[in-house]
Amino acid sequence: MKRILFSGFLLMLLAGCTKEKEDNSLPADITSRLNFIIEDNLFNFSYFNAGLGRTPYRVTLTQPGPYTVLLPDNNAFIAAGYSTENAVLTESASVLNNMIGYQVVSGTWQLDQLPFRFNQELTSVTGSKLYVTRWVKNQDTVVTINGSRVLSYNMKASNGLIQVINTVLQPLVHKTLSDAISSDPQFTYLNAALQKAGMKTLLEQETAYTVFAPVNSAFVAAGYATIQDIQQADAATLQQLLQYHLFSGRKFVYDYILATGPSDKSEQAMLSGNNITVNLLKSGINYTGITVKGIGNSTVATISKPNVLAGNGVLHTINQVLKENQ
Repeated sequence: MKRILFSGFLLMLLAGCTKEKEDNSLPADITSRLNFIIEDNLFNFSYFNAGLGRTPYRVTLTQPGPYTVLLPDNNAFIAAGYSTENAVLTESASVLNNMIGYQVVSGTWQLDQLPFRFNQELTSVTGSKLYVTRWVKNQDTVVTINGSRVLSYNMKASNGLIQVINTVLQPLVHKTLSDAISSDPQFTYLNAALQKAGMKTLLEQETAYTVFAPVNSAFVAAGYATIQDIQQADAATLQQLLQYHLFSGRKFVYDYILATGPSDKSEQAMLSGNNITVNLLKSGINYTGITVKGIGNSTVATISKPNVLAGNGVLHTINQVLKENQ
């Protein structure tokens, strides 16, 4: 009788242990969610994973979703100035929250199945806009987000997809192009010129513009030695000059690469009525950027900072004032 009771107790104990083990195990659906997929690919995603762990979005990516993560690989973080994972870990919480949140989109978005169009709008979970282009270049179908290339498509998780990109996308900081220019000390002369020409309000409206924005030294080289020189200049002359630096619509650098033909050269119509010349840059077989040149410029202007996104357009920083006349 004692042996029977002991055996029964042992079976109950083993059953209890088995039940406890089963209760502690995670369903396959949970272990294949986005946060686990990212953690399991640390060779490529360790920098993003480090940032994700310091934000509420790690919990977000454990939820049923679905979500699509626009995920910069480790090389993208290094190119953005984060030389080590520790550099990501020591970034400010507000920067990481904005950065990581900007790269998470509600829903399942197979970007390689979108229509062949430029700058199709998506909205991140933070409420900020993203712009996706799908186009064909030299028989290759290319997808970009805010002008940055998608490297790998549709990595599956049980609660969404991962799209691997080659750039850390910068979240929207400024509501308008006017704000972006006035807040940047390298555009002091440009901001003064916009004020003198009565064009600040143009860049505060909802209509999207693309601006090729000369830095202060470019204005000095163009003959405006001081801010006072700009303030004393003829307003109509400045207006004509500035209209040669912008056009209606949103255009990223890679949009030019995709839209330009075999000559690697194209023309861009500006608000002034005249064109600038856009030349593609290549390293081997890969396109790396563009230069721009005005009718009256003897050399091309280089872009030091491309694709700065504002709520009403895109700004590209250039090192020359573009000239319409010789």
